[in-house]
Amino acid sequence: MRTVLKILLFLLVYKASNAQSAGQSGATQLLVNPWGKSSGVGGANAAYGSGVEMVYMNPAGVSGTNKTDLLFSRSNWLQGSEIYINAFGVSQRFNEKTVLALSIMSFNLGDIEITTVNNPEGGIGTYRPQFVNGGLTYSREFSNNIDGGITLKLISEGIHDMNAFGMAIDAGVKYVTGKKEHISFGVALKNAGPNMKYDGNGLKMELTFPNGNNQNGQVSSASYTLPLLMNLGFGYRFDFNSIHALQTGCTYSARMFLNDQTRLGLEYRFKKYLQIRCGFVYEEGIFNISTRQTAITGPAGGFSLQLPYGKDDRYFGFDYTYRDTNPFAGIHTFGARIIL
Repeated sequence: MRTVLKILLFLLVYKASNAQSAGQSGATQLLVNPWGKSSGVGGANAAYGSGVEMVYMNPAGVSGTNKTDLLFSRSNWLQGSEIYINAFGVSQRFNEKTVLALSIMSFNLGDIEITTVNNPEGGIGTYRPQFVNGGLTYSREFSNNIDGGITLKLISEGIHDMNAFGMAIDAGVKYVTGKKEHISFGVALKNAGPNMKYDGNGLKMELTFPNGNNQNGQVSSASYTLPLLMNLGFGYRFDFNSIHALQTGCTYSARMFLNDQTRLGLEYRFKKYLQIRCGFVYEEGIFNISTRQTAITGPAGGFSLQLPYGKDDRYFGFDYTYRDTNPFAGIHTFGARIIL
């Protein structure tokens, strides 16, 4: 608890001292949740979620992998914008205490016309921006009630003649209590890492002086900070019997340079076969289009189906999530999983 309080104090001080530096932050693709289950409850599952997709909200939840968990997800981001996000993750339990996971997320932004000072209308080709994040997660069960996890992330972004590379760390803890382990708490610090900076031939330029001489030079790009944030989560599960259960969750996301978010979620479970979920993400000004700072308006919902096959609790699953947006026609996420 003392460690958590220290982290909270650090966040409050750091956020207050950097309120004027919002324009110097970047790599905001790290704030995009590509997974179906967690986005279906608006990210409210930081305290109780489990499996490979918890690499996004709280890496401590990866320890909930029983044996092997494989997951592929594809998001139609802001339908109509022709932006697609693909994500793949696999987690493997190695012993009673340890789980390792690998996750990759990439953005497909389509082809963009190349323009220059001499060719402002294009016509000289196209380029495709590249945004790829990869993570290696180590998660461990420290006791029957406490799980922890840490993720090392590699960040790559760029265009045809410029790119930037970076590294970041996510770390989280999850605590479960109650007679039926129905009460859960979670805390995770995300995107802690050094500044990133663009480099490449796109920063080179030719200077022409009044005397007619030309000289090649290079513009120095400014560095930018990563979008540091902390998730604080709480969950409570109602077990009506061995068949039906209702999971509730709340996560508060304290975000640097951006509005803080409160995430509320509700999930109905029918054994392991069916989950129906809904959620809402609130931040300041979200109900007024003139003050809202995001196209995502808050509501989210979805479902998961899991079909058993073979023996030893093996399942094949399908996830779908919808997130409401204005403008555009929402965010649709489809996922397929194999639990071995």
